[in-house]
Amino acid sequence: MSLLAAGCGGQEPAPEQATSAPAASDAGGESDAGGASDGGGQSVAGVPQDPYPATPAPDDFEVPDPCSGEGAYGAKVGETAAPDLPERAGETLTIEVTGIDGADAELSATLGDGSPREVEALTLGETATIDLWTISVTSVCGDSQQVEFDLID
Repeated sequence: MSLLAAGCGGQEPAPEQATSAPAASDAGGESDAGGASDGGGQSVAGVPQDPYPATPAPDDFEVPDPCSGEGAYGAKVGETAAPDLPERAGETLTIEVTGIDGADAELSATLGDGSPREVEALTLGETATIDLWTISVTSVCGDSQQVEFDLID
């Protein structure tokens, strides 16, 4: 029993448990500045993207009436084009008419679930290539605020 008494006598302090170690590591991935540190490499500020460029119409292009009402796809200002553009390589493209300035169509393009990106103003006969799609504006109607375009393969 003397061994038990010596071990429980309290004369020698029991070895300390590492009680401070969890306090140092229980921050849950937070930095000293606060908040989670797993931002995945994303920055807070968005980088502005250049608009999709317009390609001029061929030199011999005869400009028709700007409001012809012709085109396989169309939309009014503030709306997306209908019908939906065909899917390509598993991706979708949505075109929105953002405005009309004279005979120029102001558009934005959204690939999949991404953010909209401006397209340089297009007038009749001009084209813009957006990833796997090339569109050509065929009608710009200021009175009805309607733009129509074709898809060129």
